[in-house]
Amino acid sequence: VTARGSSGTVSRPDRTRIRLDSKTCKKGSRFVAEPFFLADGRRTRMSWKGRRMNKLVTASVLLFAVSVVPATARPQASVKAIVLHLTQTAVHNVPRDRLRAALAVEATNVDPRKVQAEINRRMTAALAHIKTVPGISVETTGYNVYQARPADAPPRWHGSETIVLNAKDFTGLLALVGKLQQDGLIVRNLVPELSRAARQSAEDAATDAALARLRERARRIAAALGARVERYRDLKVEAAAPPLPLARAMTVIGAARGAPPPVAAPGEAAVSVTVDADILLLPKS
Repeated sequence: VTARGSSGTVSRPDRTRIRLDSKTCKKGSRFVAEPFFLADGRRTRMSWKGRRMNKLVTASVLLFAVSVVPATARPQASVKAIVLHLTQTAVHNVPRDRLRAALAVEATNVDPRKVQAEINRRMTAALAHIKTVPGISVETTGYNVYQARPADAPPRWHGSETIVLNAKDFTGLLALVGKLQQDGLIVRNLVPELSRAARQSAEDAATDAALARLRERARRIAAALGARVERYRDLKVEAAAPPLPLARAMTVIGAARGAPPPVAAPGEAAVSVTVDADILLLPKS
């Protein structure tokens, strides 16, 4: 079956497909229609408009050319990379900038009601005085009343409540603690701490130092192996919580009138950051 012209459509009801010769498929050329069979034996039918023949044939020729590229022209397999695993830790020391003090009100009596009344009265007075000092955060915790039955004495009731103070001003907080000691409160501990802002700043500095050292180590190792750093495949950064200093337990039940307040040296906190990385190395080209 043949068809002439460049604007007509060649279509056969008997599932004939137009197969075009790339050398003769031009505007006004002679087109030949031949049956086309699929893998399962069925025939199919396709139609083209003559004005689109040149583009379709060109695409077909290009596809055929790509399929017959010699094996020697294909890119070679990529060189296997070396996976370098490195762990680097950096430590940044920063002064502790906050002080936490824990004080307790304690009472003892054979009557539990009197024990609780005494605790409530003294704690109310302590909180009223603390509120007059600016920059002090306060919370109460650990209200406890229990009965003790010693073998050689009558039963007695004991009670206590703890108050926790936290401040940035060491001098002001220590002066307040000294006043509360004189009022009969017991200092359970004094603990210098690191504020959240100071800890985050120290973590950033330690992270920068750890990454810089890790990059330098990776470069040196790659150079020693005759390779280069291609990329970082995996990276994990972890910051360890700084250890708390040993709390100072105070066993004296109150201080004498006019006695100096307690002292505390904040010291420095060591903030550490660990960087764990998998690095791909490739031979130098």
